[in-house]
Amino acid sequence: MLRIILAGLAMLTLLAAGFALTARSADAPQDLLFYNGVIRTASDRGVVQALYIRDGEIIAMGDLDTVAAEAPRGVRRFDLEGGALTPGLIEPHTHPLATGLLGQAINLSGPHAGGRTEVMALIEQGLTRGGPSPWAIGFGWDPILLGDIDAPSMEELDALSPDRPLVILTQMMHEAFANTAAFEAAGVDAQTPDPEHGYFERDASGALTGRVVEVDAVSQLMAGVPTPSDAALEFILADAYADYARSGYTTIGITGLVGRARDPLAILKTVATSPRPALNTMLYLLPEQAAHGYTLFDDARSDAVITRVAGLKLWLDGSPFVGGAATAEPYADSAFNAEVLGLPSGWRGPLAIPPETALAYALEAQQSGVQMAFHVQGERAIDLALDVIDAAQRAHPRSGLHHRLEHLALATPQQIERAAELGVSLGFFPDHIGYYGHRLEAMFGAERAGRYMPIRAAMESGAVVTIHGDHPASTIDAARVMTLPVTRLTPDDAPLGDTVSAEDAFAMMTINAARQLGLDDEIGSIEPGKRADLVWFDHDPVTALETGERFTARRTWIAGRPVDQRDWSLDRLGRLFTAAWGQMTR
Repeated sequence: MLRIILAGLAMLTLLAAGFALTARSADAPQDLLFYNGVIRTASDRGVVQALYIRDGEIIAMGDLDTVAAEAPRGVRRFDLEGGALTPGLIEPHTHPLATGLLGQAINLSGPHAGGRTEVMALIEQGLTRGGPSPWAIGFGWDPILLGDIDAPSMEELDALSPDRPLVILTQMMHEAFANTAAFEAAGVDAQTPDPEHGYFERDASGALTGRVVEVDAVSQLMAGVPTPSDAALEFILADAYADYARSGYTTIGITGLVGRARDPLAILKTVATSPRPALNTMLYLLPEQAAHGYTLFDDARSDAVITRVAGLKLWLDGSPFVGGAATAEPYADSAFNAEVLGLPSGWRGPLAIPPETALAYALEAQQSGVQMAFHVQGERAIDLALDVIDAAQRAHPRSGLHHRLEHLALATPQQIERAAELGVSLGFFPDHIGYYGHRLEAMFGAERAGRYMPIRAAMESGAVVTIHGDHPASTIDAARVMTLPVTRLTPDDAPLGDTVSAEDAFAMMTINAARQLGLDDEIGSIEPGKRADLVWFDHDPVTALETGERFTARRTWIAGRPVDQRDWSLDRLGRLFTAAWGQMTR
């Protein structure tokens, strides 16, 4: 899994001679006057010609002559070369440690013209490459996208890898397939009780089939994977942070720090508070982390970067694509649901936790002033979240505390209006349309497919609405996330549901996301007095969305400090050396 780290020692000597080309990243914010491009502010000012930043703060904006008059003589001018400068993009719902770790896995993601045969060949090729980990992990098995790809049986996986544990994770990570060696290494057998949320599938005789469903069961299986060294995990996480920055993000909201690690919070703190971090970090703790996690960043306050614990993450149902959405009406009685998802007629996904447990969490969070982010896909889960938020607000009124609902695949108009009335922000995952929109009618029927991911209805309600990539469930690609609500194109290139404007899509990844994270007085728009968290694009993203052009991030700044986006630098080389040493000496 960590081949790049072990290869790093050999590379280090070769790269040492090029240190002059890989100078250390800048520490201090730059004083700059930006000009010659579109400066899109995400504020009432709309678009301006020029921007002046000093000491990490936005000082002046407007026409070039006026801004130049407010800047000192000789200030460095930054030519946007006809591109665009915008507030740094905000990813409010992601899992960076898991994203980094699964970047080391056998890649099975995306469409495959050769179908199942091609995917099984990729697994076999990945196994022949070996690696330092005693486990082999494949990521991206996708029966929903491909449709005619039967699940791998335990017997097939045993034949491919008789002795080495082998796990195949689906794209949305709510389902896995494992060989016998993996179950043995994880201490799971036919007599192992199923966890509260998920199960180990068994056949009619009670024997394990190899299929593992939903997050608790998948996590129990993956607990058998040996943990990499802390230094290796820090290297992997820092590389993931750099990937977000290359896509145009300057802030991420981590909605559950998941990923195999001895102490994931310590790993995150090291990377997020490093001397030159690539991102601001807002963390939502898992319930098991809450007892000690809220003070994580208390001794790490810095003007250079935002690092805060934002709240608590709670799952109320599972993934629609394994039958996990807690729907009001059953999944459609279709051949696709029966043959691909294996769902019986009349199936409705279960709630992940009992309602009284959800209420207890909500009451405690509301009383403590802690924001909650609820994973909800089906209507029953959404109703439960709204009910417990309503009850908690009545019991402990707090005017400035606004909770979050995440994903909202099947939200109804009535639920959206109720959320807006309760001051609840709504976060959507548009890649459900981009990856799986062509399957939704077979899964839920025409009416529910037509209102699936109802982003425009949410915008029209007046609620704070955001969009996210939920990585590693999708690739880190900010332009794709912003494009999907505007086009709503399925894999068949057919539009599905109501689109939103380009300006609304841009707002959902800037000022709206800042409001959802409680940061709108600091970031999310270009306004005097706010932090100079910025991204430079080769084209104006709003115009590009309207015309169908592609747009790419060229550079980001955090509080006026340029983020190093080079493949190699002294910082990364240092992390690589430390990681390689940590792997060898653990």
